[in-house]
Amino acid sequence: MFGRPDTPNVYVETVDATRGQIAALRTDITGFVGIADRGPVGVAVPCRSKRQFESIFGSYIGGGYLAYAVRAFFENGGKMCRVVRIAAVEAAVASARIRLADGRFGLTLQANSAGTWGDLLTVRVSPSRGGETMSLPTGTIQTTPVVATQGFEAGALVRIRQGGAVAWRILADVDPANRTLHWTHPDPAQRQPWEQPLSGIDLGAPFRVERIDYDFTVRESGRLVSVHAALTPVEVRPRYAPDILRLPAPLTGQVRDEERLLEAQEPPPPVIASIADGSDPSWGSVPTVDAAGTTLALSGGADGLALLAPADFLAGMAVLERCEDVAILACPDILIQPLRVERDPRPIDRLDPCEPCVEPPVVAAPPPLREPELPPLFDLASIQQVQAAMIDQCERLGDRVALIDPPFSASKNDSLGHGPVQAWRSRFDSGFGALYHPWLGVPDPLSRGGLRLVPPSGHVAGQYADFDTRLGVHHAAADEPLSWVQSSSMRIDKERHGLLNSAGVNVITGREGRTLRILGARTMSSDPTWRFVPVRRLVCMLRDVFDVSTQWAAFEPNNDETRALLQSNIDLLLNQLWMQGALVGATADEAFRVRCDEVNNDATRRANGELHIDVAIAPAVPLEFIILRIGRQGNSFELIEDGAISATTIGGTH
Repeated sequence: MFGRPDTPNVYVETVDATRGQIAALRTDITGFVGIADRGPVGVAVPCRSKRQFESIFGSYIGGGYLAYAVRAFFENGGKMCRVVRIAAVEAAVASARIRLADGRFGLTLQANSAGTWGDLLTVRVSPSRGGETMSLPTGTIQTTPVVATQGFEAGALVRIRQGGAVAWRILADVDPANRTLHWTHPDPAQRQPWEQPLSGIDLGAPFRVERIDYDFTVRESGRLVSVHAALTPVEVRPRYAPDILRLPAPLTGQVRDEERLLEAQEPPPPVIASIADGSDPSWGSVPTVDAAGTTLALSGGADGLALLAPADFLAGMAVLERCEDVAILACPDILIQPLRVERDPRPIDRLDPCEPCVEPPVVAAPPPLREPELPPLFDLASIQQVQAAMIDQCERLGDRVALIDPPFSASKNDSLGHGPVQAWRSRFDSGFGALYHPWLGVPDPLSRGGLRLVPPSGHVAGQYADFDTRLGVHHAAADEPLSWVQSSSMRIDKERHGLLNSAGVNVITGREGRTLRILGARTMSSDPTWRFVPVRRLVCMLRDVFDVSTQWAAFEPNNDETRALLQSNIDLLLNQLWMQGALVGATADEAFRVRCDEVNNDATRRANGELHIDVAIAPAVPLEFIILRIGRQGNSFELIEDGAISATTIGGTH
């Protein structure tokens, strides 16, 4: 504040008019936990398209539903999801070793992530000349005058040839003006450990000097994946091989900033894990790249699926717990029905007929491929353990809901009918979970035109996201055709549909010639207040919004001005929701009430550093009021749900 000015003049005081404004947050982001062909393990990677998912995690596999669920998500209107790949500790990365520069450098290449997929990679390492010149007389073991220095620079790896003698050196410095190459730096203070004077060469006779780089050609199952040209094993050079072939910085999964979500990118299939001294005895049996190039077949990859356990799924869920933007949870792979799929054999790399004529090296047959591992069939107790953990996370955080898939045994046509799915529903009682039934048949690229039954959570999550972005979180994601689905595992008539709906099972079916669609929007709660998914998700969104948007007041004075600003901003948001149809009532007074005054903030509470805001809303379905109590205790805010109440209990004005 300026206070009272003493000098007559015009004074401008800047007031922060935007402080405390509240806006709705995204509720369409789904977190998937599951089994993938490849990709980082235990990292919540943001994906904005099916193509981006496949570039990082691979395509469809017989041992997992994750790729099917993510495609179903995007096919049904999803815009962004976070994907956590899980694997047991036995997962291993395929690798291979090669020596460069006549054994001077030892290179270890690895697949960019664990899995038997890495055994399909071959890397052809070929030397390439980046510059060539001839020596002139009057040279010494420290310096060599040459015909030209174009193509040479400090740190370049060079090959020196004179008759049958070959030597390898790293240039210490280049003097273009005097056309001189320095093997040791002219300034002793700048000399490096790798500098060596010439030896084994007749300095009185001319010799050839070649700058040598290496080209890396990567193939997967014979298909060209990438080419990385002119890489060097010398660290001081710009195209240092481990800098080019390396993993991108990992995402933490703990950010709200939309720009950070664009960081997910396709890493190079093989990465260079390390460069060592190739002359060490431990590298004695490792092959050396020859003049025509050498092909490496990576091996030793392991999927880590055979010993997969519920604890691995719980670890994946813990990763999503740290992602504040996730509003929907799905874990279809705890229900996996493994399918054995034969993998295409790895071809033997053939020489390029266009390369210079050299003596062809012996191309060894690659080691035999491992069969992709398959996860176990999880029993009902394990499935319940993981799904209960999903619901528990949602209840603790209060900002997300869990999509529960029924076990396969409860979703197939047999003599038991719909009893098993009703029994599965009875295992849970929570407003933070919703059960969808039955499984859905989708086109399966692995079976060449056939269908594969998959859990419905991917389709449901996509339709949730589509409704959220088009209509709002308060709209039930139901009664619109599902995409990328051709059949279901069970036919459900109207009578059984009614029974299942009353039991809190959301049915996916199609009648009277219509395509399959979701025909239910109920949670698994026995409390009528939280019977409907849109009500639960609307309140989840409001909890998140209030939590984020009221933190500015944590250290503000507990006075009339602060309380009025908080109430007016909450009023504004709720009024917008009412106008959008999220809240029911002929007037705003009937739709919501907000109280933040001396009635619920008496002298005792203020003296204790507490500030309370009581918010009552009437969701569009059902016509009941649900109270959210926002309280400041010390320097932080807490939210408490008190269930359904009458609007008159709150009083106050909107």
